Formats: sequence, C-alpha cells, structure tokens
Amino acid sequence: MKFWLASALGVLVLAGCASKQTLVPQVTQGVAADGAKTVTVAPEKVVCGTTAACPVLAASWTSAKAGQAVLTVGLPGQQAQVTGADFHFSGVDTVRLRLPSRGEAPALGYPAMAFDVPLRVVSQIAYTQRSWVRVHLAGGRTVDETINSGDQRGKAVESLSYFLAAVEASGGTGANAQRKGGLFEALGGDSK
Repeated sequence: MKFWLASALGVLVLAGCASKQTLVPQVTQGVAADGAKTVTVAPEKVVCGTTAACPVLAASWTSAKAGQAVLTVGLPGQQAQVTGADFHFSGVDTVRLRLPSRGEAPALGYPAMAFDVPLRVVSQIAYTQRSWVRVHLAGGRTVDETINSGDQRGKAVESLSYFLAAVEASGGTGANAQRKGGLFEALGGDSK
C-alpha cells in the first residue's frame, strides 16, 4: 500500500512539473560549421498589459562578430509584418531599428523581423529599468508595451540577461556597457 501511495504521489508531482512553463530561459550554445561559437535565446514576452498583441524578443550571437547580436522582434497573433521597433530607455535614450538583419529572422510562426545591433543594445534591454518598446507594423499601425517598469519586468528581460552571460562567457565584447549599480555610480561617481 505504501509503495502504491508513493508511486501515485510521484506521478502527480511529475505531471505537475511537466505542465509548468520553464523557469530558466532557453539559451543554446554551440559551434557553427566555420568553428565560430554561437549563442541563441528563445523568444520571450515583454510585460503585456494593455493590448492583445504581446511583443516577444529573441537574440542570437556568433563569435565571428563578437560585438554584435541579431535581435528578433516578433508579434504573435498578428497578420501584419513587423517593419521596425523603437526601444525607449529611462526616458532619455531611444534606439530605432528599421534595417532588417542580413540574416533571416527565425521562423516563429508569426510576424517577426531580425535586426543587427551592437551587444550594448541587448544589454540596455536587459538591464535598464523603465524601458518600453514600440513595434511598427506594415500599414502604419504600432504596438506599445513595457519591457521593464521598475516594478514589473517581462520574461524577455531575464532571458536576455541569461543570453548576455552566455555571450560574455563565450568571448562576446561590449555587452556590459549598461551593467551599472550601486548608489555611488547612480550619483555620478566613477567606480573604476
């Protein structure tokens, strides 16, 4: 009887775990045919509140271009093609992306566009509080959503921080430009 009860409990625990979404972002590391190291992270959502469409962000990197990443912006549940994105950081810095990457956006099953960006931009998305994105669609429509409100962060923030850690471990350069912290630095002091 005890064995049966323990087995039933084990099956229930495993079933519960199988239905849960993964807690750790899906970061994949590998080596390309040319010997270059690669890192990719699966798409994750920003903070989604006001609209039915929720932008997702994904990224990839290769050591062949150590200071650059390919940032993919997608919009599940939409038919119109993504034509650009504006990332707003702390109300003082805006990065506008319009030129598609030389490589193809990953096939996600919904409209998405990939952009070649410096790793610094991915770092800003991952580490800047009070940030939001405006996704531009064909036909002139836009979708605005928060990335990090300071109180609430989208899953994309965490996934991109894991991505950057893997990139840095693989030899990426320029990713830590926004990694700031501490009262001294916030007040304008030089921590070096």
